[in-house]
Amino acid sequence: LSGPSLAAVGEPLGVTLPTTPAFSMRGRLTREGTRWTTAVRQATIGKSQLSGEFQYDKPENAVPTLTGELRGRELWLADLGPAVGVPAEPGAPRAKKATSRVLPDKQFDLPSLRAMNANVNVKLARFESGSALLQAAEPLNARIVLKDGVLELRDIDARVARGQVAGLMRLDGREPKARWQARLRVSGVHLEQWLNLERKNGQRWVTGVMGGRIALDGVGRSTAELLASADGRMVLYWTDGTVSHLIVEAAGIDIAQGLGLLVRGDDALQVNCGVADLRVKDGMVTPRPMVVDTKDSVVLVDGDMSLATERLNLVAKVDPKDKSPLTLRTPLNIQGTLGDPRLSLQKAPLLRKLVPAAVLGVAVAPLAAIVPLIDLGEDPDDESLRALSECNARLAPVSKRRPGS
Repeated sequence: LSGPSLAAVGEPLGVTLPTTPAFSMRGRLTREGTRWTTAVRQATIGKSQLSGEFQYDKPENAVPTLTGELRGRELWLADLGPAVGVPAEPGAPRAKKATSRVLPDKQFDLPSLRAMNANVNVKLARFESGSALLQAAEPLNARIVLKDGVLELRDIDARVARGQVAGLMRLDGREPKARWQARLRVSGVHLEQWLNLERKNGQRWVTGVMGGRIALDGVGRSTAELLASADGRMVLYWTDGTVSHLIVEAAGIDIAQGLGLLVRGDDALQVNCGVADLRVKDGMVTPRPMVVDTKDSVVLVDGDMSLATERLNLVAKVDPKDKSPLTLRTPLNIQGTLGDPRLSLQKAPLLRKLVPAAVLGVAVAPLAAIVPLIDLGEDPDDESLRALSECNARLAPVSKRRPGS
């Protein structure tokens, strides 16, 4: 069987299937009464290689039901592009938008989610996002549940860079604008493996272990609309990390000095830990707090970021660990857009540039409250508790400082 899209084949049969590139498949199809059974030995959809067994039951005067198991050597997100609002061919050249917006604004091409119900297990050896910068998930397991117009991706278990992404994603398609919900837990992701950013000398631009929690809700017909209306919270941590000094130099040596960062030769900047508690309301992201502890300083990020306009309005304030009078402590403005961020030092008198230790302490103190709340309704994993406890221990001395100490 072959065709221009799975959706085109499913429509006359009353089966809700996603819009895809042209496909071909080989297998066996049988019918017994109102039940169709198929065993797909091999299916090629774009770059994706899939297989599985499915049953489709369409009794009279009842909603049809699809059950079964989807397996595959690899599934590329781009092959579901039209359905999920991403370009079908990520490698194809595209004209750069004058507004430098980066969030996908292509509307979802979702089939009718009320045409049938479904319960399908998913077992993929490899899930490829299509981004050259991100390592694929190997493997990815989940369960697709569709009932009365509500589509859920349950029991997500994606293994990424020695870590895990787990949780639930939900899409309510009963209204003209889809309602989206994400409840995800990230733990133990090693940035040096997840990010394909290796330098010519074999060293990595960024290293460390990342994790956290994501709980977001949004409404819209595209990724951009969903995030522009998003409400919720994201708590992220970063431990045992480094950043290549070349990234710091690219930002400008004056900016590096202003943040109290000391770059020596080819040494990487050591990042002991970082914590970001990001509150999201109507697409506006506000850090409460966002703190990074490096070998040379503690950096506090304040301000906000709009997912609706993609505008950045952040300020990085610093408390250098070198208390020399010559140490610069100039706040760094992070402005512009997500697609065109701009960094600059604040042009203000020196006394106004300094971050009083007491002020920084007040900002850092709430970190102690993050640990019991980070689960966002779920039991915290050991990795997250260990990482956040480590950050709390490192930042506790900062929160106790007073001016002149």
